[in-house]
Amino acid sequence: MRRFVFSDSHGGYKAMVQCLERCGFDNDKDQLFFIGDVVDGWSESKQSIQLLLGIPNLVHLLGNHDEWAIKGFTNSLFKSDPEDQTELYLWIMQGGAATVKSYAPSGEMPPEHLQFLRAAKPYHITEDNILLVHAGFDPDKPIAKTGTDWLIWSRDFINKYYKCYKNSQYRLHPDPGLIIPDYKEVYIGHTPTIRLDENQKKPLTMGNIILMDTGAAFTGCLSIMDLDTKEVWQSDPVMTLYPYETGRNEFTWNEMQEEKNT
Repeated sequence: MRRFVFSDSHGGYKAMVQCLERCGFDNDKDQLFFIGDVVDGWSESKQSIQLLLGIPNLVHLLGNHDEWAIKGFTNSLFKSDPEDQTELYLWIMQGGAATVKSYAPSGEMPPEHLQFLRAAKPYHITEDNILLVHAGFDPDKPIAKTGTDWLIWSRDFINKYYKCYKNSQYRLHPDPGLIIPDYKEVYIGHTPTIRLDENQKKPLTMGNIILMDTGAAFTGCLSIMDLDTKEVWQSDPVMTLYPYETGRNEFTWNEMQEEKNT
């Protein structure tokens, strides 16, 4: 059995299919770790969830957008409290509208899909001590005692270790501070590598930390990695698969090409 990991597909069903096909994923034998944010962005959140539901050996983690979708489709974002209304607006503007539209004409998420999101784990530790978590964690405290909001939202972990990683590039030897001693490896999504460095279009390895979000919701590709060999396969740039959609960008692929040609 091979083990694969990817994350942050954000409604990009076509990109998910490409990744699984290109890595030769065996749906009956292989294991897939999906570390959050299957929804919000491109137009096929419904199809994306259905794809994951069809994978027997799936470990599915919760992302912040998944949590937003749970709240949105159970109407808990539609309360009269002004703060809830602000959160509803943020969800809709940051990809939620595409997720709702993918469930047209009713605009309602079926119970099977809602339960799938609700059952997602806040983190997972494999038998060989590999940690997978959507956003990050606090290495100074037991992860079991860390709140879910921290695990799916906070960028403190990434900000700290990416700064350490950049500093270590100017040294002859890797910074030992980039090794998380409690785990063999740590896999993180949430923060696109292309937002840290526009040229970092593949998963980024920092010590024993591996960042898997390569910007599929924006201008990047979706990436899938063999957990054991570290081989990486990528989709086409996701916006080229949905050329008439903005995803979570301000422009479509077609608009970008027209701008280049003027």
